[in-house]
Amino acid sequence: MKWPLHLRGLSAGLSLVIAAAFASTSLVAPAGAAGDPRFGVNRVNLAWLKPAEREKVLDLMAKNGIVAVRLSLTKPLDQSIDAVRVAHAKGLAILLEISLNNPSFYPEGTKPRSGLGRIWDMYRLSDIAPEQFRTVVSDALRKIDELKIPLVAVEAGNEINWGAYNGDLEVKSKAKTRTARSLADLDNLPEVEKGAEKYVALTRIVREELAKSKFSAGAKVISAGLSDIPPADADRRGIDSIDPTSFTNLLRKHGLDKAVDGYGIHIYPGSNGTPNARAVHMSQALSICRTEPDGKPCWITEWGFANTSTTCPANDGNRERLVQAARNRFEELMGTGRVAAAYYFDWDATTYGVWRCGGLSPAGKAAVVSP
Repeated sequence: MKWPLHLRGLSAGLSLVIAAAFASTSLVAPAGAAGDPRFGVNRVNLAWLKPAEREKVLDLMAKNGIVAVRLSLTKPLDQSIDAVRVAHAKGLAILLEISLNNPSFYPEGTKPRSGLGRIWDMYRLSDIAPEQFRTVVSDALRKIDELKIPLVAVEAGNEINWGAYNGDLEVKSKAKTRTARSLADLDNLPEVEKGAEKYVALTRIVREELAKSKFSAGAKVISAGLSDIPPADADRRGIDSIDPTSFTNLLRKHGLDKAVDGYGIHIYPGSNGTPNARAVHMSQALSICRTEPDGKPCWITEWGFANTSTTCPANDGNRERLVQAARNRFEELMGTGRVAAAYYFDWDATTYGVWRCGGLSPAGKAAVVSP
């Protein structure tokens, strides 16, 4: 996800996610669900909450019309799996994102690249050990299958096109420094290429392990949702961020299209600026979205607009309009097959959250609840 950093992967806040369930080629909701399964909510890092808190969060989602959720498989893994169990019990369709910042995926003694105090430390994709990844992921998927839970999709990793989630990309020695704009700007392109090749191997492993399951054999494999951070913001942070089109093409070069069913993408068009600027931003981010046989449809595994107001009742009218316009555009692209699903970020974080003042805000209803 985008800025601010305290709302990202380390956040304990909920993320509204739009999860989509495929049966054959069409999206379907869980049994008994009345909502549109193409639209749902993100709630990462539920493993970091106490069991009663996890239950409360997911119960509120279900009671407010949410039918799909994006959850994360992160340490501690058993608590992550328990969140999957509770979400399924509430009738939520589940897209599971696998965090790659797990020491168990890397050879013993591997050190993550330092975030230099400006961002968390992150392992290099080029260091990952695919068979260690297989061992951990296979065990987690087996445990989920034993609970008789059908996953909608599995997303291997998150935002691997920028340095926050891919240690092969550089964190500059200081902020407010020009960063790489493209692969050609990188000083360590061979390492980034190696990481990309290994990443595609991870997606193949996910597909192979899902095929062994009874309840999730039909789950879709989605590539890591790529960040849409503009160059100016990457420079402000001093962290390399490669544009989604270039990075997707790099992964496709190493066989991505044979391994996944969809391309993950994140979109944060901004709450300020002109409608035209937001439309251009969205168009650029979604330019990777394809239809067979030219590529894969996009799964928008994060999108959203900021609202810094903390007043109650929620002052959410402007964001509601922005959300509705974005959702309308997503629905148009769903009609052409270029977009499969969209997951709003997020449920209850301070800035992007839609759970406000003890209820689902107008923007949240526009994002994930069917009219």
